[in-house]
Amino acid sequence: MALERNAFVENYLEETRENIRRVDDAAVALKRHAESTEELNTLLRALHTIKGSSRMLKFKAMEQVAHATETVFKGVADERYAVTAALLQLVFVGSDLIRAGAERIAATGYDTIEVDHYLTACEQAASAEPFMEQLDQLRNESAAGTTVGAESAGENVTAKAGYETIRIKLSDVKAITETLNSVIIKQFQLKQFQETLGVIHSDVQEYVVGQGGAEVSDLLKSIQGLRKDFTDQIVGLEQHSYKLQEQIMQLSMLPLELILGELPRMVAETSSLLEKEIDFSVSGMDKLMDKAILEKLNDPIIHIVRNAVDHGIESPAEREAAGKRVEGAINVTCTAEGGNVIVRITDDGRGLDRDAIVARAVERGLVEEEDEANLSDTQVFGFIFLPGFSTTDAVSDLSGRGVGLDIVKTNIDSVKGKVTVQSAPGEGSEFVLAVPLSLATVTGFFVMTGSEKFLIPSNFVHKIVRLHRDDIIQYYHKDAFRFGREIVPIYTLSSLLGRRAEPRGTHSYVVVVESLGERIGMIVDEVLQHVSLIYKPVPRNLERLKPVQGIVFDENYRIINIMFVPELMSRFKRIKSIDLVTEELSKNPQPRVVLVVDDSRNTRDIEQSILELEGYTVLTAGDGIEALETLKSTRVDLVVTDINMPRMDGLTMIENLRKDASFGDIPVIVVTSETDQAMTDSVWNAGANAHITKTEFDRSNLAELVHEQLQGVI
Repeated sequence: MALERNAFVENYLEETRENIRRVDDAAVALKRHAESTEELNTLLRALHTIKGSSRMLKFKAMEQVAHATETVFKGVADERYAVTAALLQLVFVGSDLIRAGAERIAATGYDTIEVDHYLTACEQAASAEPFMEQLDQLRNESAAGTTVGAESAGENVTAKAGYETIRIKLSDVKAITETLNSVIIKQFQLKQFQETLGVIHSDVQEYVVGQGGAEVSDLLKSIQGLRKDFTDQIVGLEQHSYKLQEQIMQLSMLPLELILGELPRMVAETSSLLEKEIDFSVSGMDKLMDKAILEKLNDPIIHIVRNAVDHGIESPAEREAAGKRVEGAINVTCTAEGGNVIVRITDDGRGLDRDAIVARAVERGLVEEEDEANLSDTQVFGFIFLPGFSTTDAVSDLSGRGVGLDIVKTNIDSVKGKVTVQSAPGEGSEFVLAVPLSLATVTGFFVMTGSEKFLIPSNFVHKIVRLHRDDIIQYYHKDAFRFGREIVPIYTLSSLLGRRAEPRGTHSYVVVVESLGERIGMIVDEVLQHVSLIYKPVPRNLERLKPVQGIVFDENYRIINIMFVPELMSRFKRIKSIDLVTEELSKNPQPRVVLVVDDSRNTRDIEQSILELEGYTVLTAGDGIEALETLKSTRVDLVVTDINMPRMDGLTMIENLRKDASFGDIPVIVVTSETDQAMTDSVWNAGANAHITKTEFDRSNLAELVHEQLQGVI
């Protein structure tokens, strides 16, 4: 089966434009610093990525231009000639050709550009022969507008999108955020000083009442004035700090439109295939969020929408028989609330089949049959996020493999967000994804338990209550309390963290948290304050502490752990002696996990899409180092890798795998643009199990090769 390239063109074009900018920048740097191997490697990697992606998507002209330019600079790498002004002009013409090709692809779907003169010029340049005549002809074509005009077209696209952009180093943004963090901490310290002033004011006021005296009265007025002025300054500083924080965070943010823009087309194509009529709408695409979070949201939204089209919305005949409009409705609404982006995906279809979910859960040993009646809807709907869980027996390209909603939970958890589900039979379903605006900041509540201070992210906090000990009841032999119409189990935060619980007083502060719609109450000694701080990842030596998602610094520059609520919820279940996931893993085979390693995001997306449709769980990495880190922390059954990558290439990664007994038996498939025999020999010598070139690449042969390599692997 040939690869359907249309689904990947947009990412390919974005990646190609980014890489051609890298080529231009590196070429200029090489002209100035001919000895810079780093710039030369950057340029060659960028050209190699363009060539490989173009080859996979069958854009021959783009591939030829990238390959020809790459050949020229391999001559530079071999020190056969230097980067001259003429060579620089040549590469700029090549860059403009690729930009022109990208614009033709965007407009027509085809890379119809004239490249013969450029290929001849590159061939002559690589042979150290004169090429200026060919270059002059290329310039004439450019002046006539026959091939090169992408630069102005690109500017029009930018203007149309409504963005004026400049380049900012991420290191500069990081330095600014560090300074901002210091400002916010100083703000906390000033607030403490403000409280001290209040104490002084109260003491003096008591003295005045007791002793009197005009001089003391004047002193009291002065302190009152000082306290008011100080308070006003604190308020102003706080407002400016939060505004500055928001402005800085927006420097690295992108609009949701980048991942939501293709949804209408996907829904239209899928509903047509299924012969359904669907009214689809998206709102709030202008909301900005961190690029890393945006990428993690892409797959969950696609899977939920696709499930709504395939499973949720009934056929026209079914809807008509149920008294509904023939045309089904699916809505995606995006809002920003309290430092989070909330994505609500609703449909008016048949709703989740509770009985079918419970039946499959019983069948797979996730719950005992006699316990069915005691399961809440929240617990039932939680099953659909387990790996490999599906109520559909039929397998198609759209669904039935049980991998979609597992990916939803995995991706949302990875960015410290949460997902909730509501559904009613015959009325439809609503999936709510709540993720932070940025991974650089976190808002939440400082709490104390014993002598320890923690931060609980506010997006998991439903409510904070002050509970009298007489309100605590016993529910299934566990402490709980009535919360509206619910009975919410409660545990001390210290017990969830494996520490000895502190004695309770008459009243307790209970932080009611929720994940996947399920709630528990966490008893803490004190709720200190609500804060918004710069987030820092967990230090490397603490990465395996699952309840901790990161750290912040408080006003005294102390390291405060950020609690990861889904893991605490999981511990709560284990305390109840109900470890559903462990039982599920022991009794049912899990989907095979494939790690795709490639520095090209477009290539990763293509391979991930192909393999997910085959029922595999797919992880991705951008280079060999990232892949090795993933392998150390996650079970992986097979690796698909490119060769040419930054930091650590594919051959070095394979050699490292084969040296480690833990990974020595993992099959490795190499997918690369390289076709020469020397490279093929290197692939086998490194320890690869299979090899495929991107010229031969399509969906079926990759899937068959993966299936073949996994045969017999336990």
